[in-house]
Amino acid sequence: MTTRTWTPQGANRGTLAVLPGRGETPALYERFGRRLAADGYTVVVPEPGSDPGGWFEPGAARFLVGTDTGALRAWQLALEIEVDGLVLAGTPLAGGERPADRAAEIGVRTSCPVHRERLENDPDFQWGQLTAAPAPPERLPEVPVLLHGDADSVAPVAPVAALAARLPQGSLAVFEDGVHDVLNDQHHRSAAARIVLFCEEIGKGAVVLPEVAKPRRSAPVQVSARVDYSLRALRELAGAEGPVTCAVIARNQRIPLNSLVNLMIALRRAGLVASQRGCDGGYWLARAAGEITVGEVVRAVDGAVVSVHNGSPDAALWRELDRQVADFLGRVPVVGDRGTEEGRG
Repeated sequence: MTTRTWTPQGANRGTLAVLPGRGETPALYERFGRRLAADGYTVVVPEPGSDPGGWFEPGAARFLVGTDTGALRAWQLALEIEVDGLVLAGTPLAGGERPADRAAEIGVRTSCPVHRERLENDPDFQWGQLTAAPAPPERLPEVPVLLHGDADSVAPVAPVAALAARLPQGSLAVFEDGVHDVLNDQHHRSAAARIVLFCEEIGKGAVVLPEVAKPRRSAPVQVSARVDYSLRALRELAGAEGPVTCAVIARNQRIPLNSLVNLMIALRRAGLVASQRGCDGGYWLARAAGEITVGEVVRAVDGAVVSVHNGSPDAALWRELDRQVADFLGRVPVVGDRGTEEGRG
């Protein structure tokens, strides 16, 4: 089995290395490869045994995508090499149905008529390989996307949902009436779209915010989640001895990774943190922790302390409040003595 590659016409937004499952061939991922390439991503189905270092384009985001037992291999590999994201599809965490013949195997694999025909006509596809799967790695993966069909009889969804519950920074997408080959099932377009969104969130910092109902009443003073997350991230860096990745910060501080990626970019632009890519990459404080103030953090991620209603006759009052609060926060370090002015005196 040789390496298959699908490349975008323009600039490469990142590389997805796809590890197929039992019996599958690279040709089965042509549709997936073309779709992701149309969105600007290179898709590689590497030759078994090849060096992972040659799968990815230098300087671009790196993603591992595994299906079926390929998901278990991708999970293990993500613990050994540097990748920006991990997608696990149809992960076999418990024993399931073993189809009796070809017709039954096609039925448990896909409900997509195009893919069913492709399976039947692929001369290199290996039938009857859906036997016992190996055990998953003992260490949990960092911030994966889990894709699964709720009608998957080969790899039941329940243990995958249980795994997702143990991964506060991961996400689980379960497709109604979906069967085992999630990337080539009837909802293959939705699965591909979910992967593209994940790649954009990780590689490009594009975040889709959830719709939140506005409360009827709110406190006069509110601390935004952006400020809260930023302060937590900076304290995590203050206690570190070297660069720390976003994935580690998010896990330790229980911050949504998608939000953290954008915040770290804002903090870097404000000169509060520095960063480095590569195997030893990550973030660290650009100055001593005691020299960075809460006021600087607020300005970096929120802009202003007070938002004044347009046309308010009391605008001058609120601007003075903004000045005084900003002055106070400008004297409070992110790490160190946080007593009141009187307490410090």
